Amino acid sequence: MSDSPETKRHEPIADAKIVVGAALAWPLLDQEGRLLLRAGTVITSEEERCFLLEHFSFYAGAPRTDAPQGASSVDGQAEHLAVADMRLSIGSPIGMRSFYATSSPMRRSRIIGFSPDHSLFVTAPRVGKLPLVLTAGENVQAVAIGAYAVYSFSCTVLAACGQPFHYLVLSAPGAIRMLRERKATRVQTRLAVTYREPDSHDARQGLGLGRDLSVQGMSLVAPRAVGEVGARVHVSFPISTAQIDTEFDAVAVVRNVKDSRDADGLVAHGLEFESMSGEQQFALRLFLFDWMNANSL
Repeated sequence: MSDSPETKRHEPIADAKIVVGAALAWPLLDQEGRLLLRAGTVITSEEERCFLLEHFSFYAGAPRTDAPQGASSVDGQAEHLAVADMRLSIGSPIGMRSFYATSSPMRRSRIIGFSPDHSLFVTAPRVGKLPLVLTAGENVQAVAIGAYAVYSFSCTVLAACGQPFHYLVLSAPGAIRMLRERKATRVQTRLAVTYREPDSHDARQGLGLGRDLSVQGMSLVAPRAVGEVGARVHVSFPISTAQIDTEFDAVAVVRNVKDSRDADGLVAHGLEFESMSGEQQFALRLFLFDWMNANSL
C-alpha cells in the first residue's frame, strides 16, 4: 500500500512531460489523490493532450488507497449495529478477503441464504475463473451493500462446501460498521474517461471528462460529439479505493447531447449505462460511496 498524498496542493506536472504517443511513466492523480490515469496510459493525440491539460489539475504519484478518515461512521453514528440494521437480502453483493491479506482486493460474492442464528451463506468468491480458497476457521473481512448504506464487518468461515456448487458458510457478522450512506443518486466527479465505439477493439477514440456519475449513468464532456442520441459508446475509467482497484468498463447509450462548441469548444453527453457485469456494478457502487463520503468530510 502506498503512502497517502499530502493534503497540501501539489505542483502540477510540467506540460512538456505529457508527451503524445508515449506511455505515462507514473499515474496521474487529482489534487485529492484520486486516480485519473494509470501509469502506462498513452495519450494518443494532441487533442487529448490539450483536453487533459485544460480540464484537469493533476500531479504524478501513487494513488491514495487508504480509506478516508471517518469512513467508519456516518454523521457520528457507527457503533452497536446489528445484522438486521444492514437490511441485507438474498442476492445482495458482498466483497471478501482474508483477514491476513489486507492489501489484497476484495473478491466479489453474493448472499444466497441466512440461518436463524444470522450465519450467512454466500457464493464462493472467485479469483478469475477459480474460487478463492478459504478454509473453515479462517477469518475474513467483508464489505456488503445494504438497502441504504455500505457496511464492513468481520466473519469466520464455518464451512467451505463444494456441492452442489462452491459456497461458504460464514459466522454471524461482527464489528459491523457503516461505511457509506446512500444520500444521493448522483455524485459530482471529475474523471478522465476514455471512450470508443462499442464494437471496436482498436485504440480509444478520445479522452473526456466524466461528471455527475451514478449507478445508472454519467455526463461525458468531450471536445467533439461521441455520437448522436441513441448511439452507443464504450466508456472506461480507473477505480482505485481501499477496497478495490480495477478498470470500470461499460457500454452506454447517448440519451442527450448539448453542443456548446461555439461557446466553449465542448460537447456534453448524457449517458445511460446499458451493459455492466455484476463485478462492474459492485465496483461502481463502492466507488460512488467512497467519493460521497470523502466529499462530506
